[in-house]
Amino acid sequence: MSTTEYIKDRAYDLGFDLVRITSAEPFPEAEAALKERIAAGLMSGLDWFTAARAEVSCNPRALLPPARSVISLATFYLTDSPRDLTTSGDPHGRVSSYAWGDDYHDSIRARLEHLAAAIRTLAPPGDEKTILFVDTGRMVDRAVAQRAGLGWYGKNTLLLTKEWGSWVFLSEIVTSLELEPDQPLQTNCGQCELCLQACPTGAIIAPYVLDNRRCISYLTIELRGSIPHELRPLVGSHIFGCDICQEVCPVNHVAETRLHASGRFGARPRLEFQPRATVGSSPALIPLLALTEEEFRERFRRSPIKRAKRRGLLRNVCVALGNIGDPIAIPALAHALASHDEPLVRGHAAWGLGRIGGTEAHTALSTAAATDPDETVRAEARYALEMLATADRATE
Repeated sequence: MSTTEYIKDRAYDLGFDLVRITSAEPFPEAEAALKERIAAGLMSGLDWFTAARAEVSCNPRALLPPARSVISLATFYLTDSPRDLTTSGDPHGRVSSYAWGDDYHDSIRARLEHLAAAIRTLAPPGDEKTILFVDTGRMVDRAVAQRAGLGWYGKNTLLLTKEWGSWVFLSEIVTSLELEPDQPLQTNCGQCELCLQACPTGAIIAPYVLDNRRCISYLTIELRGSIPHELRPLVGSHIFGCDICQEVCPVNHVAETRLHASGRFGARPRLEFQPRATVGSSPALIPLLALTEEEFRERFRRSPIKRAKRRGLLRNVCVALGNIGDPIAIPALAHALASHDEPLVRGHAAWGLGRIGGTEAHTALSTAAATDPDETVRAEARYALEMLATADRATE
């Protein structure tokens, strides 16, 4: 068995679902595309992703000078769970399926460490260099996976695999070993543009081009401030991430159908990606508004959702409740508007009340517009009152 074959076998034994290899040569096309997106402002809000970072991310040898090969790995994560449990009188939010279970960074990194240890035993003394990446490091995951033949670029900018669709976590090991590279797949999305048509915010502005500023995943996870007024109605009931462009993808439909037919949804993915009792695939929204900082940290410990922080998650909850429009949420939103410690949450609670309407909502908004100590909250309350007035005029 060759060194390359041994590494692949060991990766599968450790639980990775796909493994391919490419060289450590730079990725000039990916670098050019990234710099173009940055210059166009399409990655605004991700201030850490600079042109300088793009140069490093697209050159494995800038990260590990003796690098010769990059091992690209995919881990399937989708579970067969309901995506939205909302019923009348019980509003629930939508959480991206990758965040239903434990934080994938931890579980995948543990597997990578085991694989890297095995790789280092194969290298000559002094040449056993490796470096690991799980999504957050300086590595262009999708470019590596595409050149390694693990999958191809989808028009929604995600990587699509024949076996698992886009329901995969990507990771890499850069190594000083000279391994046999795989070839890119000769596959593409053809004429399909369902993802572009389905995106509520129009974030996929052209095939393979995403305007980060409009993406629901960005708005509900990475954005630290206020969600723009014009985009709030389009966020729907999403409170952390968005899977719409994946849910409409025919490649994903084929993968899910095959998994159902084979019964493999019961065995894959591993338990760590199954919905956690404290998170679930579609949590009830009203109880979330009452979370203290300590309760938030405990409930979402080792969960990807902690990335949004409490203020961001509850901001999203207010928007989702407003979009669902169930009057049962009015008391909770009114209480948040009157007493929440975060102005960001109070402001979005005001917007939620403006979407739902009614006498109780109007009273809470009038009080906030006159008395809230924060001008941004008072402005949000005035905006919400105008929303109510506009709705009233439309029904006259």
